[in-house]
Amino acid sequence: MYAPEYEPRLFDADGDLSKRWYIDYRIWDTDKQTFVRKQYTGMNKYTTLRERRRVCKEKLAEIRQLLEEGYTAGKTPAVTLGIDPKKATVQQAIEWVVERKAAAGVGTEFYNVALRRIREYPPFASLPLKFLSLAHITSFLEQQSKRGITAKTYNNYRNSLNASFNYLVKQEILTRNPCAPTELRKVEASPIHVPYTEAERQAITAEILKRGDEQLLLYISFIYYGFIRSGSELRLLRVRDIKPRTVLVPAARAKNGKAEHVAIVRQLEAMIEKAGLRSYPPDAYVFTKEHKPGPEPVGKNWFAKRHRKVLTAVGLNDGEHTVYGYKHTGAINLYLATQDIELVRRHCRHAHAGITATYLRKLGMFDDDEQLAKMPDF
Repeated sequence: MYAPEYEPRLFDADGDLSKRWYIDYRIWDTDKQTFVRKQYTGMNKYTTLRERRRVCKEKLAEIRQLLEEGYTAGKTPAVTLGIDPKKATVQQAIEWVVERKAAAGVGTEFYNVALRRIREYPPFASLPLKFLSLAHITSFLEQQSKRGITAKTYNNYRNSLNASFNYLVKQEILTRNPCAPTELRKVEASPIHVPYTEAERQAITAEILKRGDEQLLLYISFIYYGFIRSGSELRLLRVRDIKPRTVLVPAARAKNGKAEHVAIVRQLEAMIEKAGLRSYPPDAYVFTKEHKPGPEPVGKNWFAKRHRKVLTAVGLNDGEHTVYGYKHTGAINLYLATQDIELVRRHCRHAHAGITATYLRKLGMFDDDEQLAKMPDF
């Protein structure tokens, strides 16, 4: 039971890991018929400041939500953790995980990957959680394989399931993770997302302009000039994320889970100004089916379908050229123009230059020709 005057509070010893941290809260005791004091101290087993703060954030959100849902103490509590392991189905359990992650401010897209498929497969979705076994997991994944999915997609489903069941184990809803023994499939290297040559880029731009599809060109420009990933990072971009000099990629949508800013180059700024993006309501999504900022973002394949038509028109619809390829193209062109790997690193939002160097080498960028020319004859 929740009482506003007893808001759960974190006592973190001013960040001192050597001291005891705890979350203090009050809960209604059905036996004593009064609020009693409780403490959560499980975060103290984590030895790094980052991990401990992460756990504290998640637990604060969980405790608040449980209290708001009517959780009580005593011999006959109204609810335990908001889910009954003896009665819950697989679908209900995964939905519970997604709700808890969302309450803690954690991105839920990864957990929804498997949940979407579970909802489409009733035999697995309706299975009581208490009966779930490795055989059920294997059968579910095999059913997905029969849809003709790639090894990478199979691994995404498996990893999404595994993450959800790991969370259920940590919350003591399950005693073990039935997905853990399953194996990942080998993903063959492919040339997908290949960079575009300058001639190809010009041909594509000309075709888009010919079609009058300024929205598609703007979308591609955010990828090419800002190195913003074409998935949720860009598709779910809001007007408020476009700052005076940067574009904010919120932690919930960023690949590495960190909120970061990307500098707006002059060409992209000109397009933003032309579209008047900053004049729309802050909460509006930049890319909608109405071709202007609005309340509903476009679907996942909205731009991909239109882009494929453009690729077909210019003879590049070969399965290797994609919208994502413009990010690689932009990285290559920025490096060729500046020879500044640190600048490319910042724009790519890489953790360190070593990652950027490896990334550029995979794209065929080598800048050591002069040094290699000094190699002595055999």
